[in-house]
Amino acid sequence: MALFLAAAGLAALLAPDRLSVGGFTDQGSESARALAGMQDALGYDPEPGMIVVARSPAGFGAKPRRAQVQALARRIAADPAVGTVETAFGGRALPLLIAGDGRRTLLLVHFRSADPDALAAPIRRLRRAIRAPGLELAVGGFAVGYQDVSGAAREDLDRSRLIAFPVIALLLLLLFRGFAAAGVPLLIGGAAVLGTVACLRLLSGALDLSVFALNQTVGLGLGLSVDYGLLLVSRYREEAAARGPGPAAVRATMATAGRTVAFAGCAVAGACAGLLAFPVGLLASIGLAGVVVSLLAAAAALVITPPLLLLAGPRIGAAAPRATTAAGAGRWARLTRWVTSSHRDVALAGTAVLIAAAAPALLLKATFAEYDATPRGYESRAVSETILRDFSPYLGRPISVLAGVGPGEPRADAVVGTLGRIGGVASLRTLPERAPDALVVQLLPARPSLSPEIQAAVRRIRALPAPLLVGGRTAEFVDLKAAIGRRAPLALLIAALSAFAVLFAMTGSVVLPLKGLAFTLLTIGAAFGLVVLIFQERALGIAGLLGYDGPSAIEITTCAVMVALTFGLASDYAVLMLARIEEAHADGAPDAEAVALGMQRSGPVVTGAALVMCAALLALVSSRIFFVKQLAIGQTLAVAIDATLVRVLLVPAFMRLLGPANWWAPAPLRRLRSRLTGFGAAE
Repeated sequence: MALFLAAAGLAALLAPDRLSVGGFTDQGSESARALAGMQDALGYDPEPGMIVVARSPAGFGAKPRRAQVQALARRIAADPAVGTVETAFGGRALPLLIAGDGRRTLLLVHFRSADPDALAAPIRRLRRAIRAPGLELAVGGFAVGYQDVSGAAREDLDRSRLIAFPVIALLLLLLFRGFAAAGVPLLIGGAAVLGTVACLRLLSGALDLSVFALNQTVGLGLGLSVDYGLLLVSRYREEAAARGPGPAAVRATMATAGRTVAFAGCAVAGACAGLLAFPVGLLASIGLAGVVVSLLAAAAALVITPPLLLLAGPRIGAAAPRATTAAGAGRWARLTRWVTSSHRDVALAGTAVLIAAAAPALLLKATFAEYDATPRGYESRAVSETILRDFSPYLGRPISVLAGVGPGEPRADAVVGTLGRIGGVASLRTLPERAPDALVVQLLPARPSLSPEIQAAVRRIRALPAPLLVGGRTAEFVDLKAAIGRRAPLALLIAALSAFAVLFAMTGSVVLPLKGLAFTLLTIGAAFGLVVLIFQERALGIAGLLGYDGPSAIEITTCAVMVALTFGLASDYAVLMLARIEEAHADGAPDAEAVALGMQRSGPVVTGAALVMCAALLALVSSRIFFVKQLAIGQTLAVAIDATLVRVLLVPAFMRLLGPANWWAPAPLRRLRSRLTGFGAAE
């Protein structure tokens, strides 16, 4: 294992440099085809990847200043990565590139490639070369902001690690009450996280993987490692108290808690696999990372823990006198008995609270990663805000249309005239093209490019009878929403079937998995509702306290990731808790007593694991990228809701409400379970 950690750590050092910060679009969509067709027709990206703001206190009325701008444009255009540069002066002058005060002008730089990841070196080169005496210059644009977000994401990842690891180490010492025991989940987490990052490093040469998958890998890997380490160490302490520390206690631990870890890892991996159903690079990257890290966390726990327990010997068990609390005599058992004694009231009140928390989710407004994804303080963010304030506001976000007609054909004028009558358009222009049978038209929106009015304009253009392909950021957003909506049922089905299969294999019941799925959906709804209140509706000023300066909307890929990860973590906690309840039930305890015993034994594990998971997730709140902050808060809320309201109150209440029906399953399914798993053979 030491050799594995060393090799994985070495590979992990190279991973961030091979990962992309993009992946927010559906590469098989119409907008992607439109972009490829326009690049073929024009020889460059129709949208400017770089925008240079030039300011002159004396204005640009004088010829020398205009000549200086033209000279700068020629110097930029000489770079081999640049296709063309548009200015307010010269042959194809664009007057809208002059600000209202006449003191600022824009240079629109169109790169030959539309892949921002391929433009890192050219952008660095151009940033050094863009100089002009007497002019104040600032560089921004989509591709430049993309590179800034990439750098910010990596800095945020490093900072979150520095925040998370000391906090988690302190929490582990408090939970395990011993250095030897606390070291177990840290080693498991190190193996899981480093192993996953190394896998991403190896796969990044063949697949387009997102750097944001690393953020999720750290939080999820550490959280799951603590889950499994805490579960195994707690169970070992019980077995050591009964059998004495040594191989017999380790074997008993792995035969019970080890089995639970295997089930839990598969449940989380199945939920994350749902993200692979989406044709969106970011979601597929996070899904792949989630599958790998959850399976590695479970495998590392099963491989590393037994020898560590034997090496530590009595030091593991001696530090936790309360680990062997008499069965049914602890605080958790007393709390559970109170819940089950008032189970109808608790079930009704708890469900009502979750539904009320979920209600604001109906107001959810989806958004896309735009200029506001770049943190404040970066020059590219300042350039975007300058354009919005002082120029034609949506200049850098046109609707680009590729028409399959030659520019000299009579039909071309008809197409341009029809597009000019589309509502929500402030101005229209055609771009010079090299292909004789293609026409590229750009429409500048009169409102924000992601507003419902401009999305409707894209749909109206696509409904026209002419052979048109529509691209641009608005079209990409429309296509992304359609792709996520189209694949969401499949992703949910994968996550739900995985959770159902794991819980059924473990418990032999079909009622408990179905009930668990219902609780998970309530948890997801409540977390979404609270995220909408915090970030979209700005309730109680919480967004300000978190340093949030993003849009009053929820980033659409964040929604998909939240659902998948909440499914996984809820399934994880369900496995940890139901394993002990099922064990007590299998030993012959009555239903109510089995729930009390299971809660007494699993409650501290689930609560402690959730506490550490929240700490790992909250470290990501320090991110300056708005959608990372949204996801961190959303996941933290989901974990907190599931580990408290759901596991502590609703699960015992509904277990008592259903009674023996909790364990029902059709006889054919019971026999199938027995053949496939070996469990329940005696039944």
